[in-house]
Amino acid sequence: MLSAKIQKSKIQMKKSAVSSLIGALGSSIFSFSLGLMLMERTGLSISFALSIMVSALVSLFFAPVIGPVVDKHSRKAVIVLSQSIVVFSLILYTGYIYLSDNHIFIVTIILIIILRISDEFTSTAQESSKANIVLEKDLQSLAGYQELSSNLSGLFSSVMGALLYAVFPFGILIGIEILTELITLGLTLSLDFKFIKSDNMEFADNRIDSNWTLFLKGINYLKVQPYLMVAMAACMLINFFYAITFVGLPTFLLQTLQFSSLQYSVTQGAVSLGIILGAYSLTRKKETETPVYDLLRLSKILPLIFVGIALSALSRSNTVIMVWVSLLMVINGLSNSLLNIPFSIWLQKNVPTDIQGRVFHLLGVLCTCIQPVGILVYVFLFDNKIGVPLVWDSLIFTISGVAMYLVVFLYIQFGKYNLKEAVIFKLNNED
Repeated sequence: MLSAKIQKSKIQMKKSAVSSLIGALGSSIFSFSLGLMLMERTGLSISFALSIMVSALVSLFFAPVIGPVVDKHSRKAVIVLSQSIVVFSLILYTGYIYLSDNHIFIVTIILIIILRISDEFTSTAQESSKANIVLEKDLQSLAGYQELSSNLSGLFSSVMGALLYAVFPFGILIGIEILTELITLGLTLSLDFKFIKSDNMEFADNRIDSNWTLFLKGINYLKVQPYLMVAMAACMLINFFYAITFVGLPTFLLQTLQFSSLQYSVTQGAVSLGIILGAYSLTRKKETETPVYDLLRLSKILPLIFVGIALSALSRSNTVIMVWVSLLMVINGLSNSLLNIPFSIWLQKNVPTDIQGRVFHLLGVLCTCIQPVGILVYVFLFDNKIGVPLVWDSLIFTISGVAMYLVVFLYIQFGKYNLKEAVIFKLNNED
């Protein structure tokens, strides 16, 4: 009986990993080619950051709905419905671009909004159901393999997106995304979301309460978790400056340095390579005892990466710059993977299952809600350059790196938080 349960957990883990691989491959190819299409037609630096900005705004505006809906209803049903909406929307979009080219930018923004709303429901439901589809001892492996799978696709999808965009009509790329969504949908239907039943898995109380009441309960839960609040505030500061990678990096490489789309795609694939290396190492690494403290090490690593990007301007060879920036992007992906995944696993093991949807979504929303502001700030800075563009871009990257380090360092120091002792406190009704 026990061996059968272990075997089923392994099968569920493999299905989830394959689903992540296929889904991410299609989405990454589509997103990258969409960014190329928008930058080609508009020339705006916000082209590659548009999806990120829309995603953050969608998360913010739908925060009172997404978490409560996920906690109130079957998470499998939420995922299936969300993925079905994505497929239907892409089919309509394909029909539109073949019939008309009018207002394509506005229609594309509407599509991105629909896709991001669906993605928010899907990702929140998937994240909060991990503890119920595999055994607890397989949680870290599941997280590592999912990250490994999704970013293995990211390693090739940027290059594939650039090549396919240059060779095929954009409609073909949409077709690839539709096909991968259908395959992912089939794998989701085959998963058992009630394989592991936790003590607080029953959602009867959640169904009685309104979405707003459930949302407020999620807020109140976070209020009594000081270490989560500290981590959230620090991540907000980090994400504000991290917005430069969505706006400044493509502008710096594609416009200032005149990189080809293929050269730029190599640097983006390098991020995925770093995440793959980090995720793979996590599948064989002992779990950390200081996940919150480790997470905030990003405020020391990312500034060095930003300064490194600025220093690339010293070279006159785009090939040398491509290799150097790619190396920095590997470090970027590696550090994000090694520090973010253990924090997520810590949450999955310590936050009650019946409230995970709200908690995970709220943390995600609050950590990224300031990112649109960062994007707008960097769009303004990179679209209104003063003096020599190469010098201006390098200066912005350097200042951003120094500012990120100082702001987060001062916040942690003045707060006198001992993040190595971070815990999630149990509430009275959890006993």
